[in-house]
Parts: sequence; structure tokens; C-alpha cells
Amino acid sequence: MISRRLVRIKAVQTYYAFVQGNYDGSLEKVQEALEMSIDKSYELFAEMFCLIVAIADHAEYKIEFNRNKLLPTEEDLNPNRKFVDNKIIQAFRSEPTIKKYMEKATSNWSEHYEFVRNVFNKMANSEFYKKYMEDENRSIKQDADVICKIINKYLIDNTDLDEILESESIFWNDDLEFSLSNLIQTIKKLNDDNIENFRLPAMFKNEEDREFAKTLIKNTCLYRQKFDELIEKNLQKWELQRIAFMDRVILHLALCEMTQFPELPVRVTINEYIDIAKGYSTEKSGTFVNGILDKIYNQIKDDKSLNKIGMGLL
Repeated sequence: MISRRLVRIKAVQTYYAFVQGNYDGSLEKVQEALEMSIDKSYELFAEMFCLIVAIADHAEYKIEFNRNKLLPTEEDLNPNRKFVDNKIIQAFRSEPTIKKYMEKATSNWSEHYEFVRNVFNKMANSEFYKKYMEDENRSIKQDADVICKIINKYLIDNTDLDEILESESIFWNDDLEFSLSNLIQTIKKLNDDNIENFRLPAMFKNEEDREFAKTLIKNTCLYRQKFDELIEKNLQKWELQRIAFMDRVILHLALCEMTQFPELPVRVTINEYIDIAKGYSTEKSGTFVNGILDKIYNQIKDDKSLNKIGMGLL
């Protein structure tokens, strides 16, 4: 699922390229670029489900390999299939959207056998996995916990995985953390009541979020000159051209939300873009963005041009 935080980050990246002169100044092209970037983020989300299935597939391969040894042991002939038969992984296997992705060459992970094998070997030698396999009890919670531990220990901050994804798509550079976080949240929501009917979460939580993405990039492009004027009025002993380019981009998007989305609380908008500035601009950008947005907010509130309704009034 694509969160509004990720939409904002994608909008910052796309608008940055637009202001730099990409897309020939075409509003249609910049909107298409944002949609493609969001689509690729969702594709990565699905890829992570496929990766979990690939790890389980390797576990099953090891079982079959050991069973067919020249002199198999009793354990080889009667293997522990608890992980292979993990109910959550089985639900992933049968989910229609995930199945479609697994049929694609880029999603079956066969081209990255060494990576999958290395993750499996680390997992198989871990204490948490051994404890899981030795416990004769079986539950959805157990199955969920072991997958979440695999993600946290072997997929998050994995430079090999980063390199694989970077080679597959330039759109995935900043998306892995979001995708894995959403994957964990999805897994934790599964229980005995909903596991049988599991479906991959939709790209957007609702139609409002989809429209939010379209309107945000469109109106930021349309009103960028107006936003520059607002910024310039609230600069003290500073010229607009001296602002860091990324800070200016972030301010434009924040001002678009502040002035063009009546239902969004101003403090939510300011906090979101402060965090984005901290992660994507200079060391001092968070403080600078906060200061400028606070001044502009007070200005448009005092002159009664702040247009907020419903939740936006909070």
C-alpha cells in the first residue's frame, strides 16, 4: 500500500525533475512520471512478498535435495516442513496478484539464487529459526513472527538486496524501507479469521489518496510562481535564489498542501515536509523549512486567506 508519506516523497522527486527542466514543462508528462514512480513502488511492495515465497521455495528445494541423497538420514527422509508449510507463506503463494508477479521473470528471484540461498542459510542457522522449527505447536502468530524476524534481520539494511533492486529499477532506490515496513504491517494483521481470504492490499487505501497524488503534483506545478512570492515575502535578509534548490522544491509542495487542500491540517503538512527536508536536503533544512512555513501560515491566517474546512481546521 502506498502511504501519503511515500506519495509526498515521490512528488518531491518528480517535481524536482520538473523544475530542473525535465518533461519539457509539460504538466501531462510530469503527472505521468509521478504515476509511473508510484506504480513502481507498488511493484516493489509485491516483489517483497515474492521474495519471502522464494526463501520458502529454497527451503523446500533443500528438503528434496537431502531426501534424494545417496545415503539419506532418517531426518532427511522425514523432514521438518514447518517453515515450508507456513500458513502465511502459503497464503502468499495462492494470492492472485502475487501469483501474477511471480510469473514475471523479474519477480521469481531465480536470477538471484545466491542471494536467496545466503538469506536462507543465515536464517537456518539462527537461534530464532531453530526454536521456531523445534516447537511442535503451530499458529498464525508463530508463522507471522518468524517471517517478521527474517525481514528485520536479513532484508532491512541489506546492501546486497539494495544492489539487486538498484539494478532492476532506478525508482526503487528509496522505496525498500517503506515496502518492508508495509509488508510487516500486512503480516501482523493476519489471523485465523482472515488468512484464508488474504488479498494483497490495494495500491491506495482509498480513492482520496489517489486523487491527493494527482492534485498535489498538478497544483504545485501550476502555482509555483505564487509559492515563490509567498516564500520571498517571508525571507529576512535573504534572496530567493540563495535558498537550497531542494528546500525550495519542498517548500513549494508544502505550500500547495497548505493552500490547496482545505481538509488537511496545517500542522500535519508542516511536520511531514520537515521530516522530508531532514532526509532529502541539507543538515539545517528541517529548521529552515519549519521557520518559513510557520511564517507563511501565520501570514495567511492573519489576512484570512487560509482556506481550511473539517479536519483541516485542527
